[in-house]
Amino acid sequence: KNFRVLFTVTFLGIFGFSLFTQFLQIFFIEKFNYSVSDIGLFFGFVGIWIAFTQGFLIGKVRKKFSEAKIVQYAIPALAVILILYIFPSKSMYLFCLAPFIAIFQGLYRPNLQAIISNSASVEDQGEILGINQSVQSLAMTIPPILAGFIVSFDVHLPIIFAAIFTFASFLVFLLFWANSYDR
Repeated sequence: KNFRVLFTVTFLGIFGFSLFTQFLQIFFIEKFNYSVSDIGLFFGFVGIWIAFTQGFLIGKVRKKFSEAKIVQYAIPALAVILILYIFPSKSMYLFCLAPFIAIFQGLYRPNLQAIISNSASVEDQGEILGINQSVQSLAMTIPPILAGFIVSFDVHLPIIFAAIFTFASFLVFLLFWANSYDR
């Protein structure tokens, strides 16, 4: 029964982040007149922060906090950082926000995966992780359809919806899972 909650958290979080990442380039082009090389530079910068988070930060944070606590704080922090992307009038401010996206996404996803893995019995682990991967795949296929429609109204809408779905994943986690897991 608890896997339904975790799969819902996974779906909403991946759905939200996919809305953000799949339409960020359009946002950059429309709002800041970015070129292909500007977009590449931005994603290269984000890649450095992803490497830092995965190679260094996750291990340090995991030694001090449980997976549930990390997820409980990283998801809403990610939602806040996502919504902040709609406000800057100069693209250089986006580079200031980028490390936080890499850090909070990099902290929440592997720790949520660990919670799912650790919640399954040894016999069921492969099946549960396979279902979780299917949920993630489904969550990545729907955003282009939705965002392709809503971006026609306003270039900010995919980012706003991304933050809403990400925050919804936090609410589901907090209300239906976090207190029961962190024992």
